[in-house]
Amino acid sequence: MYIDFDIVRHAAPALWQGLKLTATVSVISIPLGIVIGTIAAYMADAKHMALRAVALGYVELVCNIPFLILVYLSFFGLPKLGLQSSAFAIAIGTMAFYTGGYFCEILRAAFRSVPKGQIRAALSLGMSGWKIQRYVVVPQIFGFLIPPTVSLTIMMFKDTAVFSVMSLPELTYQSNLMTADTFAYVEVLGTTALIYWGASALMETFGHAMEMRVRRWSHR
Repeated sequence: MYIDFDIVRHAAPALWQGLKLTATVSVISIPLGIVIGTIAAYMADAKHMALRAVALGYVELVCNIPFLILVYLSFFGLPKLGLQSSAFAIAIGTMAFYTGGYFCEILRAAFRSVPKGQIRAALSLGMSGWKIQRYVVVPQIFGFLIPPTVSLTIMMFKDTAVFSVMSLPELTYQSNLMTADTFAYVEVLGTTALIYWGASALMETFGHAMEMRVRRWSHR
């Protein structure tokens, strides 16, 4: 099979622009989703039933609706409600919303990994809820959180390809434009796949380094 590298060189600038937009959306929305997920996790374990119901309903909504459907509903549904928004803003909002639901479950699982006896011991020493979280819970769950959070980050980074349906000029949308122009599907889509793979590999390597660092710190 013949690979035309001239087409790859021709497509590289457009793919680079798409990658920058993909990275921008990810860098903004994933941390925002982690914040949302953290709030939802604490709400899910709250004493008030209303807070628990809202948090658990949110998680069920995210876990049972495909991301593509959520994007479509946001893109076509918000204007019907009189809410005009750009494709970029919708991408940030839907990705943060979706990330938050999954991170909520990751964080709740991390909370359950802390032995209840340690919580009771901290309470018996008169520690407040804030101090228990700061000195007992968080230091133990940080290492637990890194692998699933990195996996979630990689998953959501790749799922930015969904935003091509809104004509947001991210990486997949740019590759679609190039294939429509050149019909060189193997060259353009193969390069796009390598870019996604390379970016995911970098994130995985960074996450592994963080995990090793936390483990060394926790054993001191």
